Amino acid sequence: MIHLPNGGSTAERKLNCPGWTTAASGVPPKPSSQAAIDGSMHHMVQERCRLEDVDPATVLKWRICYREDKVSREFVEDDLLLSQLAFDATDRVLDEHDVDEFLVEPFVQLIPGDTGGSTDMLGLSSDRRTLVSLDYKFGRGVVNVERNAQLMFYPMCARHDPTTKHLFDKVERIVLVIIQPQRKGVCFQHVINITELDAFEVKYRAALESDEIKAGSHCKWCPAEPYCPAKRARVAGTNLLGREALDGLQDSADMLAETENWVNAMKAELYLQLNRGVPVAGWKIVEKKAAKKWTDAAAAATYLKSKHVAAKHITNPAALRTPTQVLAALKQMKKCVDIEAFFETKSSGTTLAQEDDSREAVITSDIPDNLAALVKK
Repeated sequence: MIHLPNGGSTAERKLNCPGWTTAASGVPPKPSSQAAIDGSMHHMVQERCRLEDVDPATVLKWRICYREDKVSREFVEDDLLLSQLAFDATDRVLDEHDVDEFLVEPFVQLIPGDTGGSTDMLGLSSDRRTLVSLDYKFGRGVVNVERNAQLMFYPMCARHDPTTKHLFDKVERIVLVIIQPQRKGVCFQHVINITELDAFEVKYRAALESDEIKAGSHCKWCPAEPYCPAKRARVAGTNLLGREALDGLQDSADMLAETENWVNAMKAELYLQLNRGVPVAGWKIVEKKAAKKWTDAAAAATYLKSKHVAAKHITNPAALRTPTQVLAALKQMKKCVDIEAFFETKSSGTTLAQEDDSREAVITSDIPDNLAALVKK
């Protein structure tokens, strides 16, 4: 997939902080989270369904994998429900708006090589007066469809791209659609007209001509956030306690989530740099506290049943309880059953900790170019 400097997923950030791309230049890319990889896998499944004209159950039989760098994520049976919900919702949208022509993952550009990206789907109604701009979201976080900059970005680019501008010959309205199967309702829509798209384009082109850096709630997910002086000044200048009675309390409350996001971004960046071998005084990487995990859950369940341990102490409600939960239940029942052969106690990974933490630091290495300089800024 081609990623241009100005893309759909960063459109909202570009409108609010035109200079973010300059601020982020030189900041090494972060590895994708598991949630992002899962989402990319589901996107791939929807794409295959539409291109091959099959349903998710058929794609499941193909045992396809999403691959990113060294990560591989297979589409498995546990993923089928989310994919089917997204597939069915898409069918309903296409039927509702009488779409008889659609493009899957079209790559559209406003400014070749600089501004554009791939959208999940663009659909055109049979009377050619309605364009559907559809985007899948497979996370749980609420995404607002109204005036959604990402969904408006792609039609803006498409009506200037030589490969797609013919779609707009008669278009009078654009239906913005978010399909999010992990949210109640699954499908969310908002309609705009061409005049509103024109206004969006004027505002976006103005942002392209600016290099202003402005901090705000849009900073979340920005790679420059941990290093941004504007963000640091905004957080430092906020009175989170509202000292003057209730004066400014609402402003302080509004800043709580934004400040928390900034702190989390700082911690994530510290973890990333330390994990790459960049020394940061006062901090270290340590192993997470060890937890008990079953090595053979089925064998453990069978063994517990053979010792006449009631089902309610084994499962919750259908899945096997954790070793810690089972041990606590056995202790409460004063029942002597040795289950140590069925679990292991190990850390689930590493985490960030301050230097005075009693856990030993995990040794890391492999320092990428220019990271040390960035950390010192």
